[in-house]
Amino acid sequence: MERLTAHWAILGKTPESLDDYGVIRCSSGAITHEEFGMWLKAFTSGTMEPKALPRVATSYFTAGPGDEPWLGLSLQQEPDSQDGFARPYAMTYYVCARWADVVAGRSRVSYRALYEALAGQDFSGDAPFLLSPAAYDERHLAAQVNTTARRAAGLLLTGRPVCVVRAGHLPPDRRLDFLDAVAALLPYGFRHTLAVSTWTNSASLHRIRLSFAEVPPTHGTWELPWESDERPASYPPEALAYEKELERYQGDDLGDLMGWLGTLVEPGDLGDPSHRAAAARLLRGEAWSPGGRSAAQPPRPSVEQVLRQCRESIAKADERRLGELTTLLAERARDRVTDQDRRTYRVFVRANPIRPPARMNASAVLCDFFEVLLRLLYAARMRAADVEEMLVDLGVPHRPGAAPPPAVLAAMGRLLPSSAPSGRLLIAHLRGPEHLHKVLATMSEDELCDVAVRSRNRKVLEIVLDEADRRALPSDPRGMEAVRYALARHRYLIEAISSVHAAEESVLRYRDVLQVGHRRHLTRADIKEILADLDSPPRTFLLAMMTLCAPGTAPALLHTMADSTVRELSLTGSPVADDVRTGIDRMFSREGGGDGRAARYRRGAGVRRLGPVSTLGKVLAAASVVIVAAAALTLWLWP
Repeated sequence: MERLTAHWAILGKTPESLDDYGVIRCSSGAITHEEFGMWLKAFTSGTMEPKALPRVATSYFTAGPGDEPWLGLSLQQEPDSQDGFARPYAMTYYVCARWADVVAGRSRVSYRALYEALAGQDFSGDAPFLLSPAAYDERHLAAQVNTTARRAAGLLLTGRPVCVVRAGHLPPDRRLDFLDAVAALLPYGFRHTLAVSTWTNSASLHRIRLSFAEVPPTHGTWELPWESDERPASYPPEALAYEKELERYQGDDLGDLMGWLGTLVEPGDLGDPSHRAAAARLLRGEAWSPGGRSAAQPPRPSVEQVLRQCRESIAKADERRLGELTTLLAERARDRVTDQDRRTYRVFVRANPIRPPARMNASAVLCDFFEVLLRLLYAARMRAADVEEMLVDLGVPHRPGAAPPPAVLAAMGRLLPSSAPSGRLLIAHLRGPEHLHKVLATMSEDELCDVAVRSRNRKVLEIVLDEADRRALPSDPRGMEAVRYALARHRYLIEAISSVHAAEESVLRYRDVLQVGHRRHLTRADIKEILADLDSPPRTFLLAMMTLCAPGTAPALLHTMADSTVRELSLTGSPVADDVRTGIDRMFSREGGGDGRAARYRRGAGVRRLGPVSTLGKVLAAASVVIVAAAALTLWLWP
């Protein structure tokens, strides 16, 4: 902003003096020593407790032959010294500037910018300051707005002061930002007569319209609890209407609104009912014209307002009006849209479903609208999660066969090329088999597995497995090899399956993966190949393998699982590892038939050879081997 000429004064006491409060020093020029004293004392707000300091407050007054309006800001602090009665006291540092100078530049002045410019001065000499306050930052101001701020702005339009309570935990800087934000929710011209303070003493009479305090004054002031869901008793309709209008502006929309309100510099008086009424009508699209003077055009409508009008136009099948609104919405979609703004707009669309009448199914204008809407609500590279959230936001029923309206499907088709791979698959699936085949034809086996693992989406996984099953045909060895290699490289989609399927479902899905990759019962070589590169595979994956193992592969499966555990525990090459392998061999060895290892074991254990056994005995012996193997597998799988 351009440099601002500011006059100044210091109100306080001389250390260790017996004097009362007074103007100790001031600048020379337009404001006299006596006038400084008069106006500073006119906007005091009682004795300040230590917790209230530092205190920042604004004031206003008129001076000179033509009653020229001025805007002032003060900083009150407690010095280290004491007065002559050994009491602490406060020093007030004050700057003020002509209202005409404040609004003359292209940028407005915020309370914070004026405070920071004041804090950088040494208050020496007698010449006015040349301040260089920071530019008006409506984005920062918008970030300070909460429900309490909107409510305070509406209550100020009733003409009564507002006192915020239950906010003693807030630091002074946060309170100042709040006061600045509330003022920014009204036409800038109201700062001309808006006195605010980061703290007041409610036991004393003062002229502050908006402030924080321990308790509110007993009469004539709105009590506003900090961040409370409850509105004050007898909440006036004009305040409620203004609060509701402000709620329509979120994120960048709110910043734009504050920037526009900052252009309304025609002096306004909160004590004048006609000025308050003019401000209350502003957000409903009427021009700002306090006192019948020069008018300003209404603000640019918020995205929420445009969406509401689009919804009404669609319900009436008014294509001409919808086209105009779509152009306006497209301008907003091209602006910087934050993730928070997108979430806010999605909440609105979800709460206000857009359901086109059947006669608009083939409307190109409606398709244009949905394309712009989707670009506004979601990031440029739509992922599968975005597509699914979109279906919820647009109110598409969650049941088999349910599909979005034709215009939405057509708009999604326009967004398909720029979407992420998982988003492309889901969009193509919604549009039909022909579109899905076209997208799948452009993707390699490795890309398919990669998108399944990255998206961790149930429907994408289903699409990928169906396509892998179609490509891995026994009549096409090269195709089978490509699918098997891609599945192995992506760990048989374990990450994808474990994130979207529960126990029983995951076993079935792992079995589908293994069947697609091998097209037969798993041999010893298959088992070793599959488990060789998998560290600690899920138990559900091992169960799926067991459902597909060929006859006689139990020893190979148990050996492979044991080897994996040995590697995981860094026991490779240790005596324990040898003992484990010997134990597994013993579990599956046949007694009799000249088995040397079994005979040596019997001799070492002092067990004599049994005589020939009956057929029943052989069956029981074989069954016991199976039971032992099953028990070993169970112990390995048990957590």
